[in-house]
Amino acid sequence: MEKTKKTVLDKSNWLTTKKQRVKYYVSDLGRTCEGALVTTFMTMFLLMQGINPAKIAGIMLAVKIIDSFDDVIFGFLIDKLHLDKLSKLKKIVGEGKYLPWFRLTFWMFPIFTVIFFMMPQDISETAKLIWFGVSYLLYDLTYTLVEVPMNSLAVSITDNLEERNVIIQNRQILNSGIIMIIGAVFYALVSEMVGLPIKWVVFGSSIIFFAMMVPMTKGVTEYNVELKNADEDDRARYTFKDMINCVRTNKYIFILLLSSVVTSCLATGGTLANFVAYYHFGNSMIFVIPVLISLVPGLIAQLSTAKLTKKFGKIPVILFTGLLGGIPLLAIYFVGTKQIVLICLLLVIQALPGNVSLIAKNFLIPDTIEYTRYKTGKDCSGIFFSLNSFVTKLTQSVASSLGLFLLGLSGWVEITAESFEEVAAQNIQQPESALNMLWIVYALIPAIGTILGVLVMALYRMKDKDVELMAKCNAGEITREECEAQLSRKY
Repeated sequence: MEKTKKTVLDKSNWLTTKKQRVKYYVSDLGRTCEGALVTTFMTMFLLMQGINPAKIAGIMLAVKIIDSFDDVIFGFLIDKLHLDKLSKLKKIVGEGKYLPWFRLTFWMFPIFTVIFFMMPQDISETAKLIWFGVSYLLYDLTYTLVEVPMNSLAVSITDNLEERNVIIQNRQILNSGIIMIIGAVFYALVSEMVGLPIKWVVFGSSIIFFAMMVPMTKGVTEYNVELKNADEDDRARYTFKDMINCVRTNKYIFILLLSSVVTSCLATGGTLANFVAYYHFGNSMIFVIPVLISLVPGLIAQLSTAKLTKKFGKIPVILFTGLLGGIPLLAIYFVGTKQIVLICLLLVIQALPGNVSLIAKNFLIPDTIEYTRYKTGKDCSGIFFSLNSFVTKLTQSVASSLGLFLLGLSGWVEITAESFEEVAAQNIQQPESALNMLWIVYALIPAIGTILGVLVMALYRMKDKDVELMAKCNAGEITREECEAQLSRKY
């Protein structure tokens, strides 16, 4: 019995307090929800501005190419510069390596999110495209400024791998659960049944999410900032060449990012789900039903992720649950648009293993960072999370651009409205070619991407026990010699 308790929940050697973890969860949830506003509403909002979908796709990709440089540069700066060492900023940003960056920049994120959605509807299409490009670029920059420090804290607030995995799991479960709920609320508010303008939903929500991010600015400590068992001279200087070397050293982060690229670039359906629901099933809220049904079972499944990965290993869990989640997505396309009950059932079945696979995959990011810290003696957390941020944003943009581009080629009739209530009132119809393309973009392309992304993860070969040893070495709990003697193979 005692062994079971220790396996399930042994917090005796955890570094963080319950209060610190709660602040991290709430603030990260606020940051995630703020980003979800753009993820949820951007494509919907732009398609209601009377702009050609293909033109939107072109601007979206152009912005992401520019933004890619911001992500890499900021990743380098966050690893290179310690804001708490700068006398003029120390009183403002406080102690730590990543928290000072968050404290200094988090307030800008909701401001530029709101500006994005304040696009005037009575200006020309060219002016709208310019507004979209500039405001989207500023939004992306502030997204990075908040996301990279927040994600990097998963490494710096503790060096205990079990504690870290539980924190990542709880954060992911809380985020995904709340995102599903507020997503349903968002869709309801702008649906044909309520009809609130998107921009005012964004404005009110941003005030709430800003308040949620504030707790992280006080009372949280970073315990795992300095590397141990590394050469002092190597730790003292960190150049751009070192950054490139850190990335080049880590083939595991490459595999992880490649899997994300494949899956996310082909995730074309999510941003168009409301239009699929409205035009194929007559109700823009129809896909909220499977989301709400799977909420509690999905939560139970996600809560088991840490236990499953501890028992079976991260990669076996990712592969097995990932394929279980991908097959129902493929089945949805072949079921067609006449069987809404069966489609909802398949969406519920897909959600359970799919969410487990996603959380288990997130466990691997800190693992790859520990590997690079061990191999190079450099703390490259910032650059890795910047790369992850870049990949996330770029692939989301590629997916949205691909879906919009294909829709633009299908004969889509342009819409000018502020909500689905106005779309319904105007009785805007779409040609059969556009409706067929909507279904391909929603069901077929994402299913292929999900399955291919899972197959890429089969190339990941780093063992969990070896990562645990590397983390102990990096934290100074064991010597490098002791670590190398216990590793399952030479890395």
